[in-house]
Amino acid sequence: MKFEVLALDYDGTIARDGKLDPDVRTAIMEARTRGIVAVLVTGRNLCDITQAAGGLEFVDAVVAENGAVIAFPNGHARLIGQPPPQAFLNQLRQRGIEFVTGQCIVDTEADSAPKILELIRQLELPLVLLFNHSRLIVLPQGISKGTGLREALNALRLSPHNAIGIGDAENDHDLLEACEVGVAVSWGSPALQKKADDVLVGDGPHAVAEYIRRAAQEMRLPRDRNGRHRITLGTADDESPLTAAVQGRNILVVGEPQSGKSWVTGLACKQMILQGYSVCVIDPEGDYSSLEALPGVVVLGRAEPLPDIPDVARALRHFDLSVVVDLSRVQNQEKVSYLQKLMPMLISLRQTTGLPHRIVVDEAHYFLHQPRSHLINAEGA
Repeated sequence: MKFEVLALDYDGTIARDGKLDPDVRTAIMEARTRGIVAVLVTGRNLCDITQAAGGLEFVDAVVAENGAVIAFPNGHARLIGQPPPQAFLNQLRQRGIEFVTGQCIVDTEADSAPKILELIRQLELPLVLLFNHSRLIVLPQGISKGTGLREALNALRLSPHNAIGIGDAENDHDLLEACEVGVAVSWGSPALQKKADDVLVGDGPHAVAEYIRRAAQEMRLPRDRNGRHRITLGTADDESPLTAAVQGRNILVVGEPQSGKSWVTGLACKQMILQGYSVCVIDPEGDYSSLEALPGVVVLGRAEPLPDIPDVARALRHFDLSVVVDLSRVQNQEKVSYLQKLMPMLISLRQTTGLPHRIVVDEAHYFLHQPRSHLINAEGA
């Protein structure tokens, strides 16, 4: 799949002692010239990160306060969480706990965790504790770097399935989980490295700069180590689930007539759609219209005339939409002729926008006799 989004933690990942590594800044700006969107995802508040990084013009968006605040270069900023209750802050002061606040979070020493946890329990507050090295972050339930990143990408009309996330610490777990490929740096948290899709070996931010340049040159997501995003196709002989990774492979489903090929393919489509992937299904016989019951799925064709190619392209420019192109009402030759126009558009769209994430061609024997130039040989289709 296409690499479109780079989501970066700040302290410990691209900055040392609070100072942004100059080589990382240059690598990010080089990646942006290739069309990659850079998002800074940090536990710091917005003013603090602006001062520490020497300005934020090198990124396209900032997720601050561990996901509670998102901001964009046009000056627009939005608070996702709620400010900390005043009663909570008053009690912290009475107990002699030193802290700093942002618009939403409370930041203090990690050693204060037992006292703060007891206070939250007594006041019955919807707050959670999150550790970041020697610091403790108190924030509302449901707020994390991952939720903040998703909000920022929604505003930018981009999919986290085209994103690489890089982090180093305990509060980066949800950041890496939100991205298609989550990368932990080798000089950071061992626990994060165990959960990451890949580990970036090195001794500091300079290694991150090199990684960014390699990834930007490839313009494709690296194949993840764990195969975290998977679909279940059945059960193996030993009763274990039979699964396949979504990323980095194409799948050919073959079998005798009425053996369940379309059923298995439909099962795979449902799981990918429910995981938030954009899928385009070429449906010659009308077997996939039931997918319309899933969120974000539209069926084009069916009883109506075949959709214009530009109309299909416009629908698939939305990362949260999947499209079924139903060709069941037209004759075989018209199906073949239509596909000869549709497929080049889909391939071009994937190359430029990364969408759709998956192309499914059902009853492919309709089209196998066509010249090779009219068939699909696209990686990841």
